Amino acid sequence: MERKNLEREISIARQSQSKLALELCSIHGIKPTLRELMRLTDVLAESVLLTPDDEFKETIKKIDEWMASKKG
Repeated sequence: MERKNLEREISIARQSQSKLALELCSIHGIKPTLRELMRLTDVLAESVLLTPDDEFKETIKKIDEWMASKKG
């Protein structure tokens, strides 16, 4: 894939996933810091751009734990 196309795909993924990250936090009553929101966006964008591996699955588990700790 050409660099220009790759940058465009990443930009589109980050835009759509940032909206999803905000909605996800809102649904669960979480008010994330900017850093937390950006990290969540990164992980969600990675999920649409790359094939999930064991490391990614572990990251998702950690996000679940983070969300549970923010709610409780």
